[in-house]
Order: sequence, then structure tokens, then C-alpha cells
Amino acid sequence: MSKIPDRTKFLEDLDNAVNQFLDHKYTKVIAISHNDADGISSLHIIQNLLYRLNISYDYFVYNRSVSWSNYLQGILSKNKTEEIALIFTDVGSNLTELIPIINERKEHFYILDHHEIDVDINAVEIPDNLFFVNPTTAGYDGLDHIAGATLAYMFAKKIKPSVIKQGWLTIIGIAGDTLRSMDNLESFNREIYEELLEEELIEQKKGLLLFGSMHESIKNGLKYSILPFVKGLGGEEDQKLTMFLKNLQINPNKKVVDLDIDEIEKIQNEAHFNSDGYYAVLPQKQGILKFAFEHALLLNILCFKNINAALSIMQRRSTSFYVKGIYYEYIFNLVKNLKTLINLPREENDKAIFVKASGGIPPSNWSDTASFTVINELTDPYKVFFLGGEEKRNHTIKLSVRCSRKYLEKNNGIGVNTIINRIKKELGGMGGGHKLAGGIRLSIPSFNRLKNNTDNFI
Repeated sequence: MSKIPDRTKFLEDLDNAVNQFLDHKYTKVIAISHNDADGISSLHIIQNLLYRLNISYDYFVYNRSVSWSNYLQGILSKNKTEEIALIFTDVGSNLTELIPIINERKEHFYILDHHEIDVDINAVEIPDNLFFVNPTTAGYDGLDHIAGATLAYMFAKKIKPSVIKQGWLTIIGIAGDTLRSMDNLESFNREIYEELLEEELIEQKKGLLLFGSMHESIKNGLKYSILPFVKGLGGEEDQKLTMFLKNLQINPNKKVVDLDIDEIEKIQNEAHFNSDGYYAVLPQKQGILKFAFEHALLLNILCFKNINAALSIMQRRSTSFYVKGIYYEYIFNLVKNLKTLINLPREENDKAIFVKASGGIPPSNWSDTASFTVINELTDPYKVFFLGGEEKRNHTIKLSVRCSRKYLEKNNGIGVNTIINRIKKELGGMGGGHKLAGGIRLSIPSFNRLKNNTDNFI
């Protein structure tokens, strides 16, 4: 990836894909997207485009659990035709896998993705029926500069400007991918966000940011905030939180969004954290769904629990009792695990931190616990974080591996995916990931070698 973003190149790639789409009269389009908030938001944007164009379409959600060859085998017809297009959003940068498949087909493939690609784009021959748009090839950061939903929205709006009416979908993808307050958005994410504000499709508010619990009372907000996780208050008993707020002369039942400036300052000073700024709300929605971050978080949870519920929630104004239950179960468990993690024993050296989670945190929760540990800087942000333990059934060590954006900046963009590949090359094991997050399984002897020889891999 180049160091200086090339806006002209990216927009040329985008315009080329748009022009190709407009030049062809497709009888059917197949939309494929990723199973997370950004992917589902992108999918709905493309569905809205196709509906407005009166083009017949099917859609599929890809969870990366199988190879593209096996996955597409069940989607593509035996009859190859140029009258059908496939649009990939928030997935599709595994060009090593996809190009051989595309080369054998007549259908047109549009890949709109913001993940790093697995090859040198200048060293591969792009098939004539592939229209590949990925801002990372023009030097943009797919994490900070442009969400998948942002790219899908830009593509759709150029084809059919009236798609802007569904532009609010974009902010859900942005919120879910960047994990940032709105005043910290960058590049195309910021440009589209400001456009949506101007069109009055979303609203911007300023206040105390307790992401995960913005719809709650301040007592519950402090207790169940996952970004930030408030040390000393997160996951604590109601009595402790009530006493904390009453000592500040703040009503514990007052809504987070209703706090005034003085109350926000008192809470932050007393609890020793700083988290105020701008957040986005969806005026047409209620409760959890009214807040962009919470809406995105709910989508991410549902994608792994009930994909049909995830797909349908986008057009709903409020949540059902069933969906609320899933949301709160996730929040309660995550906060509990973050509180537990702070007190778990750890092995630390100059470059890495190893925390044994076995017995303290359920294995199914290791991945999200590791992610929010690093996001909240509950460990040193300049060290790689390993969370995991032994899987009894096969006597291997399962590890969730994470690093922070600060780590990437300090280490020239070399992150988790590179580290995991180095470990596999030297110690074996199975795993993978991207710059900030990944996972690996190792034998017990290999794990011990990793801990004792960290300098060889990081």
C-alpha cells in the first residue's frame, strides 16, 4: 500500500466500475456480502440500488468459513452468461482464489472491498470481466478511511442518485467498522458522514460516549459500556454505581444522552476517564436502533446468532423482546469478561503479553474479549496481545491475537497477520487474520517456544 493516498486513482477505478455497470443491461444481479454490520449495511445499499433499477436479484451472506470455489459452486449456474453480474461488497479481495474462478466464467464480477488484498495488484492480470475497486490499492487505509458501506454507497449513488435516501444505512457500517466517535472520522468516511448530516438523514449529538449503552440510564451506561470500559465501574454492582453517582449529585436513572456538561465533567474527573464527543443517531428509529454504534453492534451479534434477524432488523424501527435479550446477554458477558481479564495472571515481555483465559473466560468469548481489551487499552497498546488457553479435546493451544492502531503506527503497518504467518512458518499451527486481529492454534511445545522466543516472531 502506498504511503500517500491517490484520490484520483481510486475515483478512476470507481468510475470505471460504475460506467461498466451502466453500459450493460443485466437481466439479473447476484449480491454477495460479509456477515457483519458493515457487510449487511453494504448489502442493503446494493439491494436498494437494484430495486430502484428494477433489476431482478438474489443475495447471499458469506462468512468466510469455506473456500470461494466451494461457495460459488452453489451459486453460479452451469450456463455462463454475460447477462448476469455479481456484486461483492465488503468481501472479495482474496484474488488468489477468485481470479482463476472468474477467468472461467462469462458473468461480470464487481468487487467493492476495503480489505487488504492478498497479492500485489500490479503483478496480477485482472480478467476482462472483473471490475475491481479497492481503495487500499490507492494508498487508503481500509480501517480508518473508508468502510465497506461507504464504498458501496459511493458506487450505488453514482449509478442512481436517488439511493441517497437510503444513505443512513452507511453510517451503521461506518460506526461498526471504525469503532470511533463521529468527530474522529477520516477521509471518505467523514465526507459521506457530513453529506448524510446535510441531507438530514442522520443527526449528530454531543455528549458522554458510553458506546454499547448510549440508550441506557447513566448507572447502566457506566456499568455496561464496552467502549470505553470504565475501570472500577464497569461490571460493578448497582449499589456501588448508585453511590458513586449520588455522591456527585447526579440522578442514577438519568439517561446518558440527557447529561449536561457539568455532570459529564464530574463523572469523567471522578472516574478518571475521558470519553466525550459526537455520536450519530437515526431519527426514524427507537431504543437500541436509534444509535448508530449500538445498531451496528446488534447487527454484529445477530450475524452469528440469527442471520435472518440481522437482515430484517435494518428496516425495523425498534427491536423485539427476543432481539433485546440477545443484545443484553452479549453486553453482560463481555463486560464481565473484561472485568475478569484485568485480574488474570499474565506473562509479559518487551514485545508481547500472554494471558491465560482458561477457567476465567469461556473459549467462545475469547475473540471479542481480546478485541475490546486492546481497543480499550487495558494492556500496553505497544505490545502484541495473546489471549487463550488449552483446548482439552485435542490438547492444542488456541490463541486470539490482537494489536492496536498505535502498534501498527510504531511498526510500519506490520501487524497480526504478518506475525501469525511467521509463527506458522516456524512453529506450524493453523490460523490467520488481518492487521489488527487474528487467531492461531498451536501444539503445547510450539506455544512454549513462542513465549520463550518472542523476538523471533514480533
